Amino acid sequence: ISNLSGGESHTLAAVMDHTCTAMGGRMLRRWLGNPIRNRTTLEQRLFSIDSIREQRLHDTLQPLLRTIGDMERILSRIALKSARPRDLARLRDSLTTLPALQQQLSEDQTQSLAPLAQKISTFPQTESLLTQAVIENPPMIIRDGGVIASGYDAELDELRSIRENAGELLQKLEKRERERTGIATLKVGYNRVHGYYIEIGKAQHGEIPSEYVRRQTLKAAERFITPELKKFEDKVLSANERALSREKGLYEALIQQLIETLSP
Repeated sequence: ISNLSGGESHTLAAVMDHTCTAMGGRMLRRWLGNPIRNRTTLEQRLFSIDSIREQRLHDTLQPLLRTIGDMERILSRIALKSARPRDLARLRDSLTTLPALQQQLSEDQTQSLAPLAQKISTFPQTESLLTQAVIENPPMIIRDGGVIASGYDAELDELRSIRENAGELLQKLEKRERERTGIATLKVGYNRVHGYYIEIGKAQHGEIPSEYVRRQTLKAAERFITPELKKFEDKVLSANERALSREKGLYEALIQQLIETLSP
């Protein structure tokens, strides 16, 4: 398994290891390090290998196996709550492969692989959860966000929308307020000192709705705030921070849900 310098070159493990997954490589090394002497089990393994070679099942099995991540270590990191976003993406992709792998093993004409096919469990609900929750190619870490997929959480989607489309939302608000109040010169704007405001020329001062609260007086106009605009202001100014906080909370909840779902 290892040479005198601690590496693997020129070892039996290095010669024999043509496994397609990290889990398979570790299993092979366990078998080499702790060989069994049960003749029945050994003959079953050899018969299965012959069956795979004769039917050339490895042509279809190997590409499937290469898409499976190191699920043992991923599940360990999930249990320790140290799993990173890409771990979840690899787990999702691996779970997606399992039904096809099970089907391929079931097609063995000698049925020597049937018991192995039956041992493979599929997790459609967990796969669906991860597909809905995590984007296709997430970043390495959750710190800067951008991991949780759109459509998974309405509050996060709203915060992202506000953060990314504040200008468009203000235009819609301005148009709606113009139509509601009948004041054609009404404007919605923003500055760093006073924040968001609704500006109305002094010529239309008598038409100002009662819910408008004065925020600033200019030479030719008045600026107001409404409860709705104040709420929008609070959301926009803190949208990025709140979106990141919400996303981290959702990620932690997702990890906890996976722990509860995948625990034996």
